[in-house]
Amino acid sequence: MKKLILPIFIGIITTLLFSCDKIDTPLAEKVIVDNDTNTVVKRRVLIEEFTGQLCTSCPDGAREIERLVDEYGNQIIPISIHSGAFADPGNGAPNDFTTPTGNIFNTTFGVSKWPAGMVSRVNNGEVFGRSDWEAKYTAIKDDVPYADITITNTYDSGTKNLDIQVDTEWLIDGENGVNYKLQVHIIEDHITAYQLDNGTSISDYDHRHVFRGAVNTSWGTSIPITTKETTDTQNFNYTIDAAWAEDNCEVVAFIYKEGPNYEVIQANIAHVK
Repeated sequence: MKKLILPIFIGIITTLLFSCDKIDTPLAEKVIVDNDTNTVVKRRVLIEEFTGQLCTSCPDGAREIERLVDEYGNQIIPISIHSGAFADPGNGAPNDFTTPTGNIFNTTFGVSKWPAGMVSRVNNGEVFGRSDWEAKYTAIKDDVPYADITITNTYDSGTKNLDIQVDTEWLIDGENGVNYKLQVHIIEDHITAYQLDNGTSISDYDHRHVFRGAVNTSWGTSIPITTKETTDTQNFNYTIDAAWAEDNCEVVAFIYKEGPNYEVIQANIAHVK
């Protein structure tokens, strides 16, 4: 019996080693590493929340977004778009946080309830209620990213002039027959203003991630080449409104598939200053 122990042991080890080699999806295919920084490049997920100061349930949506950010970190990039009847100063909203682009998105994506949001515009830009945001996020957060985005901002506080450079590096090939576009937005965080919150009027509500405007038009600019290892650099100029708190302003850049799909495949964010 003792003579059988070693062969059996070796057989078990050999079986385990060969079993470990049989991985259906190699881990290397699930992550992409930036060779310059030796860090894993992840798919960052854009959540575009539609809201308004007169929407009594909208603070619940804002709180859900902050919960998700606390839970999952900076892989989530939120934008709060004030649009529709609950954001209209003509209906009594004390501040005009609406924008032409926000109104276009509201119409294009058929927003009919607030709060509501798109999660990287999956399902052809489908708008979901807040109870669905986490599930939609977790369903795509581990996808292999198509590209990486780097934002470089140069800002002059005196003139309020902002120069933005967005560098895109494709990590895998884009899909055949799909046009990809780069969208650049300005948002302002921590705006203190009125908000109706579950029937209570809050005069000093903390508005987060407020969409202020599109830098390169409402639908962005084309990315001409989308094959692996190609790069694209686009430069933009923008003037920060003097009424905005420049220290709280950020640039959000994202790549999306041109309509009718609209899916956002990668995003990034950087402070103006």
